[in-house]
Amino acid sequence: MGQVLSERELATKVRREQITSLYRQLPTSIGGTLIGMLVLAAAMWRVSPHVPLLGWCVLVIANQGWRALLHARFFRADVADAKIDRWALYWATGAGISGLLWGSTAFLFLSSTEPHYQVVLTVLVFGVTTGAVPLIASDRWSFYAFVVPALLPYVLRNAFEDDVSSGLLMVIEFVVMLAIISFGRNYNRLLARSLQDRFQNEALAERLQQQNLELAVAREAAEAASRSKTQFFAAASHDLRQPLHALGLFASALNDRVHDPGVTRLVASVKASVSALDSLFNELLDISKIDAGVIEPNLEFFRASSVLDRLRSDFEPEASEKGLRLSVRPCTAYLHGDPVLLERILRNLLSNALRYTERGGVLLGCRRRGERMVFEVWDSGTGIPGDQQRRVFEEFYQIGNPERSNKRGLGLGLSIVKRLSDLLGYKIELASRPGRGTVFRFSIPLGMPPEPAACARPAEPLRGNIAGGVIVVIDDDASIVDGMTWLLSDWGAEVIASASGTDVIEKVYAAGRLPDMIIADYRLAGGRTGAHVIDELRRELDPEIPAILLTGSTTPECVEEASRFGCSLLLKPADPDMLRALIASKLREGSGIRAGWPPAD
Repeated sequence: MGQVLSERELATKVRREQITSLYRQLPTSIGGTLIGMLVLAAAMWRVSPHVPLLGWCVLVIANQGWRALLHARFFRADVADAKIDRWALYWATGAGISGLLWGSTAFLFLSSTEPHYQVVLTVLVFGVTTGAVPLIASDRWSFYAFVVPALLPYVLRNAFEDDVSSGLLMVIEFVVMLAIISFGRNYNRLLARSLQDRFQNEALAERLQQQNLELAVAREAAEAASRSKTQFFAAASHDLRQPLHALGLFASALNDRVHDPGVTRLVASVKASVSALDSLFNELLDISKIDAGVIEPNLEFFRASSVLDRLRSDFEPEASEKGLRLSVRPCTAYLHGDPVLLERILRNLLSNALRYTERGGVLLGCRRRGERMVFEVWDSGTGIPGDQQRRVFEEFYQIGNPERSNKRGLGLGLSIVKRLSDLLGYKIELASRPGRGTVFRFSIPLGMPPEPAACARPAEPLRGNIAGGVIVVIDDDASIVDGMTWLLSDWGAEVIASASGTDVIEKVYAAGRLPDMIIADYRLAGGRTGAHVIDELRRELDPEIPAILLTGSTTPECVEEASRFGCSLLLKPADPDMLRALIASKLREGSGIRAGWPPAD
């Protein structure tokens, strides 16, 4: 049917949306920068001169204050399309200054005599930069203006050091910087294409509203736009998890190497930030999967206590930390439904209730009504005004959070609740009184006890000792290969690293010993998958070698391949403790380490 908008109109709309998105996310960017500043100041206070450190903090605050004024002026003014590039330049200038300030820390605070703090500072700056990518990559020049001056000084600083460890660190930093730049470019291109599809389809829908004969075509275009959005989130999720996965591996390896309590706490903060970003990606991916119809309920009979007991143990620490009472009423009834999706609904409702409750408590209870069990989540929080109760189920909509503080989440939890409830056929009811609290309720069919099963022998506890094992690591991302090598080596394993898997056979023969485990990324260069590479290596070496597939997105194709080739599946960014336990478990299920498994303690 051809384009509805001309190329010039389309480019103008896309450009405006890209810059508006930058300013819309500016409070999050400012907040993240100030938090990073405070963490850096706290970490370097003992080893850096106080005057330069405080001066650097003042410059950071001044730059972020100027950017906050830009944010306020942008949304107060009705910016004309002809002036949008000028506002883009303002934003890029602030981002460039921010990048220069972060990059200057390589020369102001980086000390070769303090290797622990050197690594901590490097991990912090690269972590801040990685976290900023989704916020600024919508505008390519703003992205370059921040990333290059923030990271390049670290590469150059280590390049001029004459010790081997600095040279190795320089190579790793350069590879990670290139990976971040490459992802930013791909993210920008995918977002621009998604916006083009969106505006074209919006314009098409408007025209087809006036032409009844083309109504069917408009519906098909809208569905195509929805699929495009889902594909975009799936692709972005995989690429975003790559640097996060590498960062988590480096942080875990660093945690095993240092013993300074202050550095250990800082590394724990970095790992917590990686976990928070992973949670955000999971929520975005969950929404796209539900909208695409990928998630299907797995109905079964189960006891309500199996869900409620787990929720109680998971949320009690959070409630206690806020000084709130958490009551989870016991229930031994059997239900009929999907226990995983039910737990996800209740988990999001509990998380939302605790987030918006400052005093009093939260109650999760259930009561029988006929042939159904009614679940209710009560809180004594701020409440929801009547005119906003319908909107709380919309994506990114939040009450009482105009500054978009991350402490209040991102406004996705209740949107996921609504989608999962619709998928399962549950009707979510909401009742609230501002200043008094809120209750969410829904009902689920009662079930019958399952057939008694033969008593299984209790499994032995997992042992995490993998010392002496030979593990093949295959990933086309050099930073992830380096991180896995450091981590597995610290655990006592010997690593055979490869970017594609084609040189593994030669390296195995050179080592003179068969590998005990293969860990491969699912998506490899050249369109190959890790599952097929694992199958080829097993045919050549030993068909019983245990294997783990690492993936950034559990698509049905990925899950099917992992099952067909007998591989365990682990989602990126992988928790190091979970990875270690899984390796130990797979080795126990198989033949163990061929040099004698388990090794002597």
